[in-house]
Amino acid sequence: MKKSTLSFLFLALASQAFAQKTNTVLTGKLDNLPKDQWIYLSGFGNGQKDSVQQTEKGFRFDLDIPEGEGDFYIFQVGKMKASGEMNGAFIFLEKGKLNINSKTPMLKDAKYSGGKLADYYNLFQQRSKVTGLDALYDQFGEARKNKDQDQIATLRKKIDNKNAEQATLDKSFVLKHKNSPAIVYPMFFTLRNGDDLASLDELLQQASPQARNNVPIKAIEHSIKTDKLTGIGRTALPFTQADTLGNKVSLADFQGKYVLIDFWASWCVPCRMENPNVVSAFQQYKNKNFTVLGISFDYPGQQKRWLDAIHSDHLNWPQLSDLKGWKNEVGVLYDIKSIPSNLLIDPNGVIIAKNLRGEHLDKKLAELLGAPVMDKNTLVIKGEIENPAKASWFNIRYTDAAGKKVADSTQIFNGVFSYLGKVQAPTQATGYFSDGKSGAPQSYEQYLQFYIEPGILQISGDASSPQEIVLSGLKTQDEFNTYNNLIKSEIAALKPLNESYNNKNNEYIALKKQGASEEALNAKLDELEKIKEDMSPMQQAIRDKQFSYIKKHPNSAVSAAQLRFFVSSVDLAELQSIYDQMGPEIRNSVNGQELAEEITKLKSGSPGSTATDFSGMDINSKPLKLSEYRGKYVLLDFWASWCVPCRKGNPHLLQLYSKYKKRGFEIIGVSDDDSNPKAWKKAVDQDRIGVWKHILRGLKTTPQGDFDKSEDRSEAYGIHTLPTKILIDPNGVIVGRYGGGGGSDDDLDAKLKTIFKL
Repeated sequence: MKKSTLSFLFLALASQAFAQKTNTVLTGKLDNLPKDQWIYLSGFGNGQKDSVQQTEKGFRFDLDIPEGEGDFYIFQVGKMKASGEMNGAFIFLEKGKLNINSKTPMLKDAKYSGGKLADYYNLFQQRSKVTGLDALYDQFGEARKNKDQDQIATLRKKIDNKNAEQATLDKSFVLKHKNSPAIVYPMFFTLRNGDDLASLDELLQQASPQARNNVPIKAIEHSIKTDKLTGIGRTALPFTQADTLGNKVSLADFQGKYVLIDFWASWCVPCRMENPNVVSAFQQYKNKNFTVLGISFDYPGQQKRWLDAIHSDHLNWPQLSDLKGWKNEVGVLYDIKSIPSNLLIDPNGVIIAKNLRGEHLDKKLAELLGAPVMDKNTLVIKGEIENPAKASWFNIRYTDAAGKKVADSTQIFNGVFSYLGKVQAPTQATGYFSDGKSGAPQSYEQYLQFYIEPGILQISGDASSPQEIVLSGLKTQDEFNTYNNLIKSEIAALKPLNESYNNKNNEYIALKKQGASEEALNAKLDELEKIKEDMSPMQQAIRDKQFSYIKKHPNSAVSAAQLRFFVSSVDLAELQSIYDQMGPEIRNSVNGQELAEEITKLKSGSPGSTATDFSGMDINSKPLKLSEYRGKYVLLDFWASWCVPCRKGNPHLLQLYSKYKKRGFEIIGVSDDDSNPKAWKKAVDQDRIGVWKHILRGLKTTPQGDFDKSEDRSEAYGIHTLPTKILIDPNGVIVGRYGGGGGSDDDLDAKLKTIFKL
């Protein structure tokens, strides 16, 4: 107990006055308790707090508790741990003595003695109890850890049944000890949390005035009294309170609507975790005569925190508060003892439900209002994640309903978050979790690739393993899940090879930075190529399964989006056939329009089309124009210095060039090396292919980081993979396409033999 240095006379007078007021004494001794350890005693709501350090004789607390003000106190050894665990006990104290002794420093081993206060506690601890409840809670914790939803639901029912059995036993305890304040223990800890206040009222009517003359029982009686005024079936009590701008808002202002009065606070973790469910309900039913009215239990000086939470959690409905914390006048009026809490009011102002959360709120609103009607183009994302990496933000990138690229984020609160956006049709999105400081991840595995559209998308799983995150609730995303599940086994088999490839690639980068020889670099490239060869069968299996799905489901947003990855390797006729089977909605979508453009480009780069002319400065800074080579067979070789298959194919091209040059054959290399002309020229020299013409692709980058394709020579030919070769006849008509949606090198050899009759 903390003491100040005072005069002897003052101490004597104070001690005498204190002794006269003291009527409750708590003493005891805890063996082996460290001498510097503090012991705390604090009241639940009366503000009394005290602390002592144990002496050789033990510890002692002296209190003055007036008649009728007996209450629960927290008796605690040391500070509470971050996990919420504490070495403590909840004890009921009124006028009297209580002695607590333990052979260890742990209160769970303590014995309570000294009179009626100990009797109350011991009676409660020794009462009849159901068996197996602790084991069920352990199993429930394990099921949540394993994300076993079926087991969670089963165990929750068993736990509810056990708690109901215990409540029956505790009601019998109350009747048996109806003349003793001992009833305060079961009334406070097991019975007051039930929704059936009427039966609780009936139970208390049988208890003596002496048993009821304490703070906890009086609080329960107040709740019963208030429930008679604010219970289900009663007309909601009127109130007025200020909104975020200081304007007065009354419950009467919402007459004629279904109103969910939502009691919450910015500092309340369970409230913040429940907010995404309220956001979802509001967005679904706000167009069906439903709204939410928030009542915040934030404290004086917390207005900014309150406003920040409203903005962060997307609480786009009227918000009221007097910033008095638990003394919020509306909360007191409705006797709100815990938050989150809510009341559902019907259009006539009658309370029709209480404390609806999660799916129960959705179910009740659907029962009352029918099918949801959301605002046009509205997207709601609800996230509930495990957060071992302490991710504090969910970041998302997509194209919105106005065609604008969106880069947005929303804060994660205790593993829960919500996001509101506008999107017109099924759209691909990218997401990732971050701490708000480190920027975007560098690894592809840390990104989520998913589909959004108007509706509600649910995200759950481990934030540190984005590839295993579960996304559901939207039609297109559910289809994308099916699409991805086709290749799960192949993806799993590729994982170690991908890791090996990344490691080797890092080794290559390190060697390059160290200025290693060409021989060493090429050796490492060969290793990388070997891994790619090992990956090839699985990659082909993936492509086969995916393309098979696309052919079976042509009129699908997923198929339209994924087909772009096959444009360069699929026969043009087959590609056109799939496109022809798409309905107007898919064709008019962004992906459908892009696919139509790609088909047009492929056609312009396929046999039968006139080759698109281009011009520019060649590798020797001399003008080059494709149409000036009319009268010759021209092979356009789309390649790059960094393309290993391209470089490996150059010796064969040298043979073809040597064989057919004098017969009217020319090669023009079009290199994808605009960002590194030096590497382009070096590769031309190393591979000794400077004997034919060379020009860059012409792809530019804007200051904003976007691509400028106005002079891109690959675009008109539908080039998506390297190497790709286009053979043009003397009249400027394309007569062959090889690689990138066309034939093979063998096909090219055969075509040239036919042309030149060799």
